[in-house]
Amino acid sequence: MLKTSNHTSSPPVAVQGPCGPVRLKWHKLRTNLSEAPFKRSNLALGWQLGASLEVDILATADGRFAVLHDPTLGPSTTGHGRVPRTPIAAMRGLFHRDAAGTPDPDAPVLSLADLIAPLRTRRRAPSANLQLDLKLLEGYSLPDSAIADAAAAVAGLEDAIVVGSHHLNDARRLVAAIPGARLGYDPMLAVSRQPGLRDPEQLLRHLERRGAGVSLAYLRFDAIVAAEKQGFPLVARLLDLGIETDAWTVNPGRDMNDAILRTLVEAKVRQITTDVSSAIFGLVRAL
Repeated sequence: MLKTSNHTSSPPVAVQGPCGPVRLKWHKLRTNLSEAPFKRSNLALGWQLGASLEVDILATADGRFAVLHDPTLGPSTTGHGRVPRTPIAAMRGLFHRDAAGTPDPDAPVLSLADLIAPLRTRRRAPSANLQLDLKLLEGYSLPDSAIADAAAAVAGLEDAIVVGSHHLNDARRLVAAIPGARLGYDPMLAVSRQPGLRDPEQLLRHLERRGAGVSLAYLRFDAIVAAEKQGFPLVARLLDLGIETDAWTVNPGRDMNDAILRTLVEAKVRQITTDVSSAIFGLVRAL
């Protein structure tokens, strides 16, 4: 079962909203905005608590996957250079930086295989899952060796894996190599390139045409709010297709208020991506 209690000694993994439980996915494994991404301790904690966890992966020069968000190593890490031109061995000894720019020894730059390896000896809560957010750069194709690297990295943990990406065809290739993994699709890159998809009904048709095997749709939170304001129940229509919606990225601030949060949970989003799960937990509980 998902943990939805008021217990505050550890970061929450879900919250009971007006329309049922909503998972709180730890964006880049973060539990607060000030910390570095991809901390090993947060991965271990979330695995034990039953969290939905997210790491970004990029293919390196030697056909491996590194856990990185940006196409360049600097300034978000202590390294320099473009990831697709750098072999994984050259990243050894690098660290991700926190919000103040300080390198975090708990957040080394690692291959996907090295980050995940300790999970095999740790207790996993039944609801724990790990989303591999597949990043691809323009002009770079995903090599077969990277697909094989990811499959080997998650061997034995396949049923906990979700592969999500803007790039659906490559995500399908990765899921095909990881039997038991689930497939997620983020259409927001397509929306930025095809203005017509800003119409929620057209976006639904886009997702419907590409929906075979997709279990999660990753939608920017303002796109969900815009659809609801237009009277089009995009999230509910996706549920009718068997596709749950993850609203990203939802953090407290000037762009977030109670009305927006209420719209998201009443639209029946099943997951919220956030860097501060405790804060979103409290805000949703207070609705």
